[in-house]
Amino acid sequence: MQKLKLWDRVKSLVFANDANSTLASPSADLIQSLMGFPTAAGKAVTRLTAIRVATFLSGVKMMSSDIAKFPLILRSTTNVGGRIRTVPAVDEPLYPILRDCPNQWHTSFQMRFFLASQLIMAGNSFCQIIRDKKGDVLALNPLDAWRMTQKWDLSVPGNPLLYWVFSTDSGLRRFEQNEIWHTTNCNFEGNGVEGSAVIALAKEALSVLMAAEETAGRNFANGLGMGGFITFPVDSLLTEPQAQNVVDRLKKDFSGSQNAGKFTILPGGGQWQNMTWNAKDSQLLESRQWNAQEVARVLGGAPLIVKLGLNESNSTFASTSAFIEDYFNSALLPHTTAIEQSITRDLIAPKDRPRLYAKHNADVILGGSQRERAETYEIQMRSGQISGNEARVNEDRDTVDGYDFFQMPANCAVFVPETQEIFIPGQQTPAPDETEEAPPETPQPGQPDQPTSSPLPPTKKKGKGATARLETLTNALVERVIRKEQKAGSVDAKFISEVLNISLQEAEEFQAHRKYGQLIDAEERLALVSLAMGEIYDEQT
Repeated sequence: MQKLKLWDRVKSLVFANDANSTLASPSADLIQSLMGFPTAAGKAVTRLTAIRVATFLSGVKMMSSDIAKFPLILRSTTNVGGRIRTVPAVDEPLYPILRDCPNQWHTSFQMRFFLASQLIMAGNSFCQIIRDKKGDVLALNPLDAWRMTQKWDLSVPGNPLLYWVFSTDSGLRRFEQNEIWHTTNCNFEGNGVEGSAVIALAKEALSVLMAAEETAGRNFANGLGMGGFITFPVDSLLTEPQAQNVVDRLKKDFSGSQNAGKFTILPGGGQWQNMTWNAKDSQLLESRQWNAQEVARVLGGAPLIVKLGLNESNSTFASTSAFIEDYFNSALLPHTTAIEQSITRDLIAPKDRPRLYAKHNADVILGGSQRERAETYEIQMRSGQISGNEARVNEDRDTVDGYDFFQMPANCAVFVPETQEIFIPGQQTPAPDETEEAPPETPQPGQPDQPTSSPLPPTKKKGKGATARLETLTNALVERVIRKEQKAGSVDAKFISEVLNISLQEAEEFQAHRKYGQLIDAEERLALVSLAMGEIYDEQT
């Protein structure tokens, strides 16, 4: 950062980005610096005149406040055991700067309100980056975007260097690109590096609204609606001084809102003739309302119009959640995304970008009411998305020991790709070595040929996590098989396999033992339960 020469300062102020600008043929930047953007309505639009328009002020203030009140959290992403873990990066020097205090003069809300308002109005926001010798960020000092000028150093072919010239009361200062945190919006012009000012792009809508506001003010100032002339009959005896006295009395005693409601007479048979339309005939109220909606539409679209109460169909209590979500996505999300990505580019070192990123916490406005949040947490906890302690942390409450587990519905099954097994939550999957071969049975003499394979599958030790609910579900499935057999007289192995979720071979072996009388009716239920639970029926138990 260095002082520029006096001539460079003059060229920066007068000729801005146009080297061909002269006082005889001024550029748009010179006109803006001297008198604002000229418009068809005759009202010059500058940042000071635009912010005094109530609708523009309300929109900028509301959007800036909403963006600034989002907690801006620096987060860290790591890979732990093949799983992605994302936590607040509280140990990083940048974390408290973004979240709490960026410097000794501003809070995070103050700085980000200023930056958001600059981003919305000027299309750019700037912060000076103060670093230590290691390159870590120590502080962020916001700069006025209206005093900043983009420059390019093209002295080295093939290596253009971007720098910025900042105009201060004491002179000009040059900032290199690595000294500035720069965020843009409305990148319509140039090469997209610098944003465009919305007050320049929407100058006509702003000027028409400014003219309508001035017309309304002057209409109230002239409570009589002075916009005409007085006629007298040809044979009137009023002299010119007397006629002028009538005009002066009307101006003095009946113009202005403080004289509204008074009445008088016109001497000499005088009659009042209107030269202009009144507020009703000229649809001044409707024109102001339409122009106000146009300005709000430029800033944040239809959701901002509804939030500012400029539309006939305002949001209802039932549609509040959907409206707030639409307002966030349409009006706020583009700005928050631009801020987050510029933080990655300007404030985070390239080597740290794979693991560090900044994110606004939009739950401040998207979280809903306390009842809606409670219902959302209940759904997320029941479906295994979050734990109870995570819900408590989101509500700024202390964690509770033993509340870090995840829940799953009892009627859900979990598929384990590694083992190709399906089990119900609460049931521990068997380990590969937890199987025992059942001893072969000796066929009884006099009986026909019987299956040579084991009548029932290998023994599987029951997991310690099996619960009474799992046994209840199993009994219900077994009861279905028995009812089917009692009603139809028999049941095929495919039906048993599908209902009990066992292999077709196990079901066929069970049917064979039933056929040859090795399982009597009293033992059938227990055998089916054992099959469904992954165990072997033991006749000794």
